Amino acid sequence: MTPADRMIAFLVDQTVKRVDFDLLAQAADAGDSSLSTSPLRRRILAGAAAELAGSGVVRLPAARGRGWDRSAEPPLPFWVDRLTLRPTRAGRPGPRAWVEALAFAAHQPLSRADLELLSPINDHLRDHPDAEPVPVPERSYELYGDEKRLSRIASHRLVTAGFLSIADHLRAFPSPAPLAMYELGPAPWMLIVENSAAFTSLRRILKSWPRRQEVGWLAYGEGDHLIASLPTCLETFEERDHYAEDLMLYTDLDLDGLECAQQAAARACAAGLPPLVPAVGLFGPLLTQSPRAVPVSDAVRIRSAAAWLPEPLATNVCELLAQGKALRQEALPKPRLEHLLCPDQALLSQLREQQNRPGPEAPATA
Repeated sequence: MTPADRMIAFLVDQTVKRVDFDLLAQAADAGDSSLSTSPLRRRILAGAAAELAGSGVVRLPAARGRGWDRSAEPPLPFWVDRLTLRPTRAGRPGPRAWVEALAFAAHQPLSRADLELLSPINDHLRDHPDAEPVPVPERSYELYGDEKRLSRIASHRLVTAGFLSIADHLRAFPSPAPLAMYELGPAPWMLIVENSAAFTSLRRILKSWPRRQEVGWLAYGEGDHLIASLPTCLETFEERDHYAEDLMLYTDLDLDGLECAQQAAARACAAGLPPLVPAVGLFGPLLTQSPRAVPVSDAVRIRSAAAWLPEPLATNVCELLAQGKALRQEALPKPRLEHLLCPDQALLSQLREQQNRPGPEAPATA
């Protein structure tokens, strides 16, 4: 079940018209143990709220009114108003006959929204059974006149349950925006940096590295874009005939950065890329810099996020975050990076491994 489905299931049992959105969010969390700790949670909940409103299940507060929590992006409603839930088969009828590939639809309890999704797909499969696969937004525009109609199709309950296939039924494939990649040298590795300032500093340092054969790919990506775009690396590697055997990531040492790193590592594995590992040679020195204050997070969430890092770095980061402190990459500026990356040592080992260099004796977390 999707978050929207779990919210609907919760609403069915309610008797009051106005329902606090926090209760709907808790219902979504209860069906997915990973949602409550996901850095994408707010975006997922906002999408579910929009889906419920779009299908006529609830009415959201006025767009410019005071019924919205705008403390972060995207905004979330403080409440929703229940509307009369439509009967399962109410509204627009489905096709008189389903094509064989969608035969399941004749035996499944489908909502009106499900029928509105499946009917154009059914017609397309009937009329174009051997259609050439195209990017999802192109198929979405062709079927619904809206290139964004299928933007969340991968999380739809019919897809996650294995009934509807994006490749076989929609004859489509994802087309995320590509990761920004720069081929600075021929070495078989890639370093991904999530912060534009740190990326710019490292790019300038690596462009002037004295032994060009030691330099590989440098990429920039953060948050949702990084997670979605990672599979595009493979096509770029193939086009350039320059593959990465080592894949490293350098993020901020905060909860969002580390949780994003974990999701990106899982996405890299699923895409068949090399393991996405921490750029320990950069994280270690970053941890010695002066931190900034951030809201204190749940200890369990902190330990889970820091588990992507090796010891003793993970323990040190847990202690930092537990004190309500974090380190952004700006704390390790270009002059310090130039001092850390020694031209007389192998570059890859300096990025991947903690080096014994002069510097502060301990993290400045007090």
